[in-house]
Amino acid sequence: MVSLIDVIKSRRSIRKYLDKPIPKEIIDKLIEAAKWAPSGMNEQPWGFIVVHDRALIKELSGRSIPYINKIVGKNPKFARYKKRMAVKDFSIFYHAPCVIIILGRKDAFSYQNDCAMAGQNLMLTAASMNIGSCWVGMMNVLDKDEWFRKKFQIPENYAIVAPIALGYFENKSIPVIERRAPEILRNF
Repeated sequence: MVSLIDVIKSRRSIRKYLDKPIPKEIIDKLIEAAKWAPSGMNEQPWGFIVVHDRALIKELSGRSIPYINKIVGKNPKFARYKKRMAVKDFSIFYHAPCVIIILGRKDAFSYQNDCAMAGQNLMLTAASMNIGSCWVGMMNVLDKDEWFRKKFQIPENYAIVAPIALGYFENKSIPVIERRAPEILRNF
């Protein structure tokens, strides 16, 4: 059995997926793990949208790109994304066979933190099952998009927090990226 610390240290953002669907039973286990995340005042403010439909995933990506281009145009720090998005058949979800969007109930005290922890639980559980994941923060640009909110029937009081691409991947050895020593600002 692999230890939790080994899963944490070996999880990577995967950006190339096999054309193989993830069974519903596994998606259910991932969401089960996500719901066990801690939440401020036990609000459990998360809601989940599971998208398996490839055409719909492609449409989500396509609708995100104009918004992302506006952001990229205003901030030179994101210039490398402009090149990526110019590639034919680019997908912000890297052609993953499944996307789970975690939304947070905005009236909850710390919904963004809570849903981020739910996303981490989901991704670590996926890694323990040899399923790749990538948090695709770029999709957050659709949060106020009328088409998105109507298509997925998003309640007004929910906001996108953690869009996560998921899929099986070639289990090639992915190099460990060393971490800097933690910066301890104070130690009393």
